Amino acid sequence: MRVDEVDTPGAEWQEFVAAHPHASLGHAPEWMTVLRQGYKLTTRALVARRGASEIAGVLPLALVPGLRGRRELVSLPYLDAAGILSDGPEAEEALKQHALKLAQEMGAHQLETRAMAREGHPGQADQDRVDLYLTLESDVDRQWQSVGAKVRNQTRKADKEGLELLQADDSSMLDAFYKPFCVNMRDLGSPVHGKKFLAAIGAAFGDRMRVIVTKLDDQPVGGLVAIRFGKTVNIPWASTLRSERRRCPNNQIYWEALRWSIENGAQEVDFGRSPREGGTHRFKLGWGAIPRELDWRRFTPDGQSIPLGSLGGTPVFERVSAAWSRLPVPTTRWIGPPLRRRISN
Repeated sequence: MRVDEVDTPGAEWQEFVAAHPHASLGHAPEWMTVLRQGYKLTTRALVARRGASEIAGVLPLALVPGLRGRRELVSLPYLDAAGILSDGPEAEEALKQHALKLAQEMGAHQLETRAMAREGHPGQADQDRVDLYLTLESDVDRQWQSVGAKVRNQTRKADKEGLELLQADDSSMLDAFYKPFCVNMRDLGSPVHGKKFLAAIGAAFGDRMRVIVTKLDDQPVGGLVAIRFGKTVNIPWASTLRSERRRCPNNQIYWEALRWSIENGAQEVDFGRSPREGGTHRFKLGWGAIPRELDWRRFTPDGQSIPLGSLGGTPVFERVSAAWSRLPVPTTRWIGPPLRRRISN
């Protein structure tokens, strides 16, 4: 078993990923270009081969600088799942060992792989977040009935309140989405992703990316980004203004995402990860979403396991987050993206 490093994954990578039952959005080859162009990260795409050419596994990686200069080699940053995708334990181990070697060569403090839990790969007990997904009905009318009366009433309320939907199959709606996105991330006490990063995703995925925005009196009050990957539509980012949530803009944009997914042949919507028992967790459960454990693992460069720990909630984290939430939005929009680039979560 040998492992090759490639700069840009090609057709054979795409074919292997498309045929694998455990492939995630993070395995799409476009992310190598997105991470290089959007955040100028160093990327590596590893391919395990059996014999002369047969692909036995793949592993996309990116080097994240870290906030304190502690580099992390991650598969992949900013996404819920990528990690090792292989046809068996031999290829999986070969890819892991090559990644650990790379971590040493690149001066990384740790290697982190991210995947969805599955048989033989249970979720980590110390992971404080969980993914949520919804299996879709075969048509829009059946989906509307399946979401339940409360969700339907809240979705209708958004229309009655005068919220107007706008959407596009590319990045042309990013300006409208980015305004409430910046405000919401500031309110949450978190640095916002750069618009250049989001634009790079739009350029790479084309009409497989859908930006949905809701407006009130011609001002954007919320939106989401949806990306098609195989038979799944992923929603990695969604935000609405707190001041307008009584109008139920979240319901309007999520219902539109479900409708678009069904009309484009999707069988599942991945709502993304949420803190257990938090507000977004309960909101997604209300749509009928099912929790799915995450299998995130960290290793020292010499292969020792590192406890995952919490992604937030420490006293220092809470103080920094609270201070960030008090900054003016233009300030966070300016200094946020350079910081966000260094935060792999």
